[in-house]
Amino acid sequence: MKLDFDYVVIGSGFGGSVMSCRLVEKGYNVCLLERGRQWKMHEFPRRPHEIQENMFWDPEDGKYGLMEFRDNPDSDVMTLTASGLGGGSLIYANVLYRMPEEFFVGWPGELTRNKLEPYYDKVISMMEARPYPFDTDPYYQNTPKTAAMKKAAEQMAQNPASLSPAEFQLPPLAVRFEGEFPGHQTQNSHGAIQSKCNKCGECDLGCNIHAKNTLDLNYIYRARNLKSSAGQLDVRTQAEVSKIEYQGDHYKITFHVPQFPQQEIVLTTKKVVLSAGSVGSTSLLLKMKQKGLLPKLNRWLGKKWCGNGDLLGMALNTNDNIDPSNGPVITGAIKYSMQNYSDGFRHGMYLEDAGFPIGMAWYLSGKVPQLAGIKGVLSLVVSNLKKYFCKILGIKSESKTEINVGDQFAGALDQATFARKAMVLLGMGRDRSDGVISLRADGQTVINWDIDKSDLHFERMREEMKKVSENLGGTFMDNPLTHLDKIIAVHPLGGCPMGDSADSGFVNTHGEVYGYEGLYVVDGSILPTSTGTNPSLTIAAVAEYIAEKIPVKNHTVETTKMS
Repeated sequence: MKLDFDYVVIGSGFGGSVMSCRLVEKGYNVCLLERGRQWKMHEFPRRPHEIQENMFWDPEDGKYGLMEFRDNPDSDVMTLTASGLGGGSLIYANVLYRMPEEFFVGWPGELTRNKLEPYYDKVISMMEARPYPFDTDPYYQNTPKTAAMKKAAEQMAQNPASLSPAEFQLPPLAVRFEGEFPGHQTQNSHGAIQSKCNKCGECDLGCNIHAKNTLDLNYIYRARNLKSSAGQLDVRTQAEVSKIEYQGDHYKITFHVPQFPQQEIVLTTKKVVLSAGSVGSTSLLLKMKQKGLLPKLNRWLGKKWCGNGDLLGMALNTNDNIDPSNGPVITGAIKYSMQNYSDGFRHGMYLEDAGFPIGMAWYLSGKVPQLAGIKGVLSLVVSNLKKYFCKILGIKSESKTEINVGDQFAGALDQATFARKAMVLLGMGRDRSDGVISLRADGQTVINWDIDKSDLHFERMREEMKKVSENLGGTFMDNPLTHLDKIIAVHPLGGCPMGDSADSGFVNTHGEVYGYEGLYVVDGSILPTSTGTNPSLTIAAVAEYIAEKIPVKNHTVETTKMS
């Protein structure tokens, strides 16, 4: 039987993009299916009506945008995931941190930090990541939030549970800082056109000038532009997979355009790589098991879920202007090496300076009116009324009357003090991977995870956020959801955990599902523990490791020459 493809890859995030690229390099014909659209330069929504219509992914209500918020009342977790070619790289905060060596305890024996080191290097090179040039480039030195975070780290008292002093770092960022001026367009090493970062703070909403080194501009771009002697990559966006069926010696994949769910399209393939993320991959496989299409999926499906210790907080009313809209969303981080949990489970955490877009500063200015702005508007109105009445009454103005009224108009604008004197704090670290993903009777995904078992992490993180806020002269505002035993997970991990055998995991260390030859899962769902750091680099490095284990189909390939 002639099959449509050698591999079908489902999802284009940090697992799917890496796998697609490396499989094509090895001579395989690959079809990459992504439920969202491709977002080109200047296509991400910004105007209010565009954001309402195109920012959110909610097909039941006719929205097919960039990000999906899921908040099931039966879940202990609210999740945020992406839709679009490039997956989570479109909306993440660009940080590519390596997972500390000590956190690999509990991983299958084959995988260690030392084993993954060359694959970390590969990803960093492919994505052209480097630290924020705060110390070297005058344009980027003018980033108050970076300076404030660094100062706070240096002045704070050490946590009694710390094994060493807290360390301020400039983590590697997948952002383009090359160019002669902000917005300057040049080619990256793969030939894609990108712009120099202009510090607009819009990283998490999709970068309209393509200053973010997203996966569609490196791994996917490279795979699409390999010489004809390599395999071929067929990218199909707006393709949501509904079925994976095992046919004995091959697989059948059924998908549809989200706007037209009744019009199903079927592909046949020798092998499948599922890379739809922790929630997406696990949910789809649970449905396949429930429907009897993949009945041999083992008991570890849905297990070992965690939120990677995500905690969001804010420092409000700081002494100095922090200007959180000035710079990439994250520029700096404070690393904490902490004493273990009482049972020996390793703990550590990272606190990062998150920001928000310039547009959010304008939005907050309108929603949180301030006295100076109100006085400015009243002064402008009174001034113009005075001129109007003087004119109709024939009263001549004084010779010293100011003609240039630009300053009055400027004074009528809100100074955005509330937004400028704020620091968004994003914390993450080692929480427990004991959550469970399951399906309700109606097929909706439910995540059950007990925050109490990870209290140690959240209390320590909350304490450090308070100290940073106090150091800045501000007031700490906690995420109220955590006090309701609910978290917002922007880094969901687990659900299809790796294990040395079917007795301890759902997939082996090469990503292959136990019981189904040729069915792989390669994304954040296979990580057996929290990473403690931002997990994107580790997900991609594991994908590089898995891809290397797959043999070359025909011959070595060369890349096209990029001018």
